[in-house]
Amino acid sequence: MAVKNYNKFFSYNSAGAFEWEKTVDVYFGNKNMGSLEDCSKVFPVSRVILNAETFGPGALEALLNGVFEKEKEAGYFTGLNDKILLQKFEIKNKTAYVDFNSRFNEKVAGSCKVTAIKSQIETTLNNLPDIDSVVLSVNGQTEGILEP
Repeated sequence: MAVKNYNKFFSYNSAGAFEWEKTVDVYFGNKNMGSLEDCSKVFPVSRVILNAETFGPGALEALLNGVFEKEKEAGYFTGLNDKILLQKFEIKNKTAYVDFNSRFNEKVAGSCKVTAIKSQIETTLNNLPDIDSVVLSVNGQTEGILEP
């Protein structure tokens, strides 16, 4: 069946999808590049996020979504638990204040795992232009977060 009104189904708006998206780097460990020996070693992987005034929440959500299957095959891994929810994200004076649900801290033990998680989050956010430091919290509490 032929479509008679072609213009009805397609937009000729000159604004392309690329104007609504931004590529950012998120950071993961890689067992083939030394992350198992030095837990703070993380490496960039590109992700496309929705363009926004600040890229922090989008980059962090991309990090929380973890590594893709093809990246796993290349040795990438995350120290972060799955199903972590970002509850609040705020930037004040170039410091990102990030609050997660309790899933963030579940079964997080050992200095290497703690170091890896901190490195993934801090490196991802500190590489954005409007962030110089990161303060993490779980359900509004900063005490006892990511302690080995």
